[in-house]
Amino acid sequence: MTDLRSDARAFVIQQHDAELLRGDGSELWLLADASDCCGALGCNRLRLQPGAAGARPHLHRRSSEAFYVLEGTLEMLIDGEAVRLEQGGLAVIPAGVVHSFRAGDGEVADVFVTLAPGTDRFDYFRALPKILRGEVGADELAQMHERYDVHFV
Repeated sequence: MTDLRSDARAFVIQQHDAELLRGDGSELWLLADASDCCGALGCNRLRLQPGAAGARPHLHRRSSEAFYVLEGTLEMLIDGEAVRLEQGGLAVIPAGVVHSFRAGDGEVADVFVTLAPGTDRFDYFRALPKILRGEVGADELAQMHERYDVHFV
C-alpha cells in the first residue's frame, strides 16, 4: 500500500482574517493563493454590487476556473454564449475558454471562485487598481499577464 501523505499541511483561513480588496463596486477576499495550497488551487470570494463589472473577456491557458454563486445573479459570457448564473449555480470554465462576468442589473453577485491548478495571483489582484488606471507599462503588463495566466482578448 502506498502512503499518500506528504509533508503538505492543511490550509485554513477565516474570512475575517483574509485580505480584503475594495474596488469600484466590488469586494474581493483573498482566501487562498496557490502557494497556500501546494499549488493545487487558488480561491477567493468576490462580491459585486448590482450591475458592477467583474472581468472583461479573458482566458487562462494553464488553469480551469469555477464560479459558484452564493447570492444574487452572475451574468457571464462563456465562449460567446450568454449565461445567467443564479444563487446555487455553478460554472466551470476549462483552460483556454474565453469568459467574462458581471453582476446582474438590480442584484448583487456574491461568488466563490476557484482556480485549479492554482496560480499565485494575489499580487495581480493587488495591482489591478494601477492596471485599470493605466499606470502599468505595456511590457510590464504583458509580463504580468503571462506570469499570472490572465490573457485578455
